[in-house]
Amino acid sequence: MLKVLSIPLLAVSLSASAGAQAQSIQLYIQEYGPFTHTDPQSGEIRGFLTEKVAEIMKRSKETPVFTSTSLARGLNAALTESNACLFGFRRTPEREKFFQWVGPLTTDTWVLYKRRDDPRMLKQFEDAKPYSIGSYKNAATGLQLTEQGYNIQFASTDEDNPRLLINKRLDYWIVSELHGMFLAQQQGIGNDIVRAVKYRQIELYMLCYPGMDKQRIENFNRINKELDHEGLTEKLQRKYGIR
Repeated sequence: MLKVLSIPLLAVSLSASAGAQAQSIQLYIQEYGPFTHTDPQSGEIRGFLTEKVAEIMKRSKETPVFTSTSLARGLNAALTESNACLFGFRRTPEREKFFQWVGPLTTDTWVLYKRRDDPRMLKQFEDAKPYSIGSYKNAATGLQLTEQGYNIQFASTDEDNPRLLINKRLDYWIVSELHGMFLAQQQGIGNDIVRAVKYRQIELYMLCYPGMDKQRIENFNRINKELDHEGLTEKLQRKYGIR
């Protein structure tokens, strides 16, 4: 089920009546804390990138409606809905031609996590090739590593992977370092996993409907750069423990 939620702490309207929504820009997220996520207590969509994109929309005089959904549904919405974007995702060659792009919004460090009691030491990422590595359905990183010959095991959602790792169903878990620890801490096993080796830095973007007005996209990109130059991006990163 889709979750359409508002963020009253931001100085923009993220909820609207049915009539107003017809003129709103639909912004989809995946649960990807601390970048984009639903607060379990308030039910509000929060996160570093959520706040940054909300500020971009405010300065663009847009009326955004933020919706939490799955990766597959979010990609389909951005591909088929004329006023829709999905943010917090990689820009890959496979996706490039299907969308218009805003960003990069931020960079994200990806790592392999392992069980704390696992004595194996990896000197470099390639040393993990013989082992089972957890990813999730439609994840670009997992798909690319599969093509490179890695033994990637795809869970239904990334939330499944911390338990699979702890229960020795996986040897490693490929994930954003911050997001992986965020999930593990939510499940009470943050102290049971440790970083095994760094994979790479990945840039996160907003991807939008391919037919969206190009001047609109250019405006979003201009404002995104303004926020970086003004220091707001770094301020939000510190607020959420990203920097």
